[in-house]
Amino acid sequence: MNRFLPPFQDLARGAACAVRAALRRAALTGAALLIGALGAAFGVLAVFLGLSLVMGSALAALTMGAALLATAAVLGLIAREAGRTTHPVTPPPQANRDTSSPTAANTATIAVFTAAFLLGRRLTNRRGSSNNS
Repeated sequence: MNRFLPPFQDLARGAACAVRAALRRAALTGAALLIGALGAAFGVLAVFLGLSLVMGSALAALTMGAALLATAAVLGLIAREAGRTTHPVTPPPQANRDTSSPTAANTATIAVFTAAFLLGRRLTNRRGSSNNS
């Protein structure tokens, strides 16, 4: 029984390493996104503070709001265009199904398989009933 365990243990170790690597990449990506968002927020704040010195805080806020809304609208349009398909979708090819009558070899194969399957079930049921008593 122990000779079957090492391949599964190696598989489990490999899966654990892959999960650790994926979690590490996800954590680094999340940290990069958070730091990038904070950088963008401070950039917007710096532009707002610069504009507020020139034109007052109310007009600076209105200008920044309009600029950010325009940027969001442009990005939304780009995303919408990227989602559209420019070419018609073709249906997948149909599998060629053999509708001819079964040959003698196919019939013999099916018969042998069915006999082996039924024999295996019978032996399993017989062995299972002797272990239960």
